[in-house]
Amino acid sequence: TAKKSTSKKTTKKVPTKKKLIGKRKPKKKVAKQTYQGEEAFLASIEPYKLNKKEKYMSAKQKRHFAKILERWKQMLQLEQDRTADKIQNISNHFADESDRATHEEGFTLEIRTIERERKLLSKISDAIEDLSKGDYGFCVNPNCGVEIGIRRLEARPTASLCIDCKTLE
Repeated sequence: TAKKSTSKKTTKKVPTKKKLIGKRKPKKKVAKQTYQGEEAFLASIEPYKLNKKEKYMSAKQKRHFAKILERWKQMLQLEQDRTADKIQNISNHFADESDRATHEEGFTLEIRTIERERKLLSKISDAIEDLSKGDYGFCVNPNCGVEIGIRRLEARPTASLCIDCKTLE
């Protein structure tokens, strides 16, 4: 058996210019906004750092609450759209009466949730409007009108009554 000798053709590698790559900026991870309920949203609010010399409902405080209200409104609207899509995409063909009853019960709960979120969106819009008028953060009771308080507003951004008036209600 004779071995064939093959000659390898070697080619010279031409040096290529190296590209100068600057430091890459780390990509910001954008958290997918999902609404996990009112309690979870309110718990995620970063507390406002109070300054002793700061006037109540200063421009900085108004920006803080405007950001909270707008974010909450956006998340609720996204959730309402998802829920509406979910309701529309569910098939109504069921082989069994109990399956149909289970589906209708879930459907009823979804409608209640949508209605509750619609009312909350209305309150949020009212709070945003009050913020732009300069009335946000003050009790709406005509006999009261005191400051509601930063911490109460963070716990319930749509609050329109001070804690005393709400207790008496």
